Amino acid sequence: QEEKKQLTLKVEELERKLESTSAQNIEFLQVIAKREESIHQCQLRLEEKSRECSSLARQLEMAIEDAKRQVEQARERAVSRERVAQSKMLDLETQLSRNKTELNQLHRSKED
Repeated sequence: QEEKKQLTLKVEELERKLESTSAQNIEFLQVIAKREESIHQCQLRLEEKSRECSSLARQLEMAIEDAKRQVEQARERAVSRERVAQSKMLDLETQLSRNKTELNQLHRSKED
């Protein structure tokens, strides 16, 4: 009887421990489920941010390329204007030289 009573008490104690352990397991499973959901949400946000970064990187590359094209076009226009200015300057210098020569000739004619 005594042994049976002790075994019954031990079984009851083990059943309480089992219930406690089962409750803890349920809590742990809930915590794990919440963490997994949190991880999943973080992964989704990370993927969205990665897509956003990729899009911004492409936009930046396009803006840089556009800026390079604009700089090159501006440089080409400046070089072209410089050539035109140099050509005009040469024409004016030539004209000035002719005018000076003509003026000198007129002065000599006048003196003669």
